[in-house]
Amino acid sequence: MIEIPDFVPAGPVEPEVIDEYRDRVPAELIEYWEHYGYGTFASGFVRFINPREYEQAIGGCIGKVTGAGIAVPIMTTGFADLIAWEGDDGLAAVIFREHRIRGLGPTLNTFMNLAIQAGPKHLSRVLAYDLFPAGVEPLGQPELEESLVFTPFPAAGGPGTVESLRKRTTIGAIQVADYLLGPVLH
Repeated sequence: MIEIPDFVPAGPVEPEVIDEYRDRVPAELIEYWEHYGYGTFASGFVRFINPREYEQAIGGCIGKVTGAGIAVPIMTTGFADLIAWEGDDGLAAVIFREHRIRGLGPTLNTFMNLAIQAGPKHLSRVLAYDLFPAGVEPLGQPELEESLVFTPFPAAGGPGTVESLRKRTTIGAIQVADYLLGPVLH
């Protein structure tokens, strides 16, 4: 397990969630859950979430139709992107605002190492992190269940600028993106 120096805890992961997902997610995630719980890191941009809540609320929005069809939501970003564990395919970001998928590495620790060691440079390259601090300045840091959401979404013709960011619930933003743009199939 890689140490997360700026982790901000939001609460422990329930034992029943750990038991339910133990065989569906990598062992590294179980270690993070047991050690850190739910919460944020990378200046609040990346969040460990409850996969059960996300599967129940947006399971049909994840869009996994290829490979083994496995996509367990394990993290979100401050822009309402969903980071899912896809079994043998590794970690992928479902970037609803741009209606695309981005591979994040073959293992959770690959992503964690790059996110922590390379920090904003890596997160900007793969997830457009650079706009997040600029959005937090006027809007404030979003809570664990919130994100900064582009209105309208860039994939729907929105400008994708700091001025177009609004604070919204993450699940609600994903549901709206799915309704307006359709599932991001992968």
